[in-house]
Amino acid sequence: ARLVPLRLVGRPTLAALAPPWASFAAAAGGRRGFCDDEVPKWHARYPAKYFDFKAFREALKEKKESMSEAELREVRREYAPPAPEGWTVLSFLEQMGFGDGAEDVANLFERWEDFISMTAKDITRIPDIAIGQRRKLDRFITLFNHGLWPKVSSDEFFERFGGRPLENEGTAWTSQDDKQLLELARLYDADFGDPWIYVSWEMQRKEEDCRDRYVELVIKPRERSTTHELAITKASRPLHMHRKFRMIPPDLYIVPSETNFPLAPLKFDLPAAFKKYRQDDIF
Repeated sequence: ARLVPLRLVGRPTLAALAPPWASFAAAAGGRRGFCDDEVPKWHARYPAKYFDFKAFREALKEKKESMSEAELREVRREYAPPAPEGWTVLSFLEQMGFGDGAEDVANLFERWEDFISMTAKDITRIPDIAIGQRRKLDRFITLFNHGLWPKVSSDEFFERFGGRPLENEGTAWTSQDDKQLLELARLYDADFGDPWIYVSWEMQRKEEDCRDRYVELVIKPRERSTTHELAITKASRPLHMHRKFRMIPPDLYIVPSETNFPLAPLKFDLPAAFKKYRQDDIF
């Protein structure tokens, strides 16, 4: 008898039993990857790098600020005011009443310029001092750099802050000066606002001198050529009174002199309908 091999019909093959992603893994040239699989050597040697732009901007900003602060610090040291005669850093701290730890702070500075050119941010870096001492030190260093401490005589103070006098300050007025003043007053409109700061610079004289001269030339002759009416009443007294008004506020009346402001003749006639309401002690 002849043996005929049996063939199973309908039995699935290995390819049919493979999962659906097996074909994609084979096409990619490798097997499926899991988290615990071994990392390729090339990937471990050259890991992926990403540029952190935010950190780069912060580092660049800090670098620029540090370079700017260093430059300003050198400028402050170069132009730092000299110490008063016989003064040291310790003398400065004692005169301002620094308190405990003055010697330790003074020993931190080798030069006077390094101490007096400090800013508030530099003072915060001084160790082992109280907050009140930091604020007080910052205040007195600022006053010293502006020439306001220690106290000086009035003559020296005026010499420091008096400024330079104007070219025509204190000189007599001439007809040409009066003409220029009237032209500038018309140009800057002296009847509106306060133009005397501009007129003062153009004339090289003080503001009050220009204003007073304009009053003599224009205001007084104009007011003397006419008459004025003046009436003072008690109508300014507060109408709403309650417990919070403990005292009636005083009124100040500034009455111009009759020399420059002549009064008009009194011609006041109250209508008959209002005469019964009039109070002589008021108006």
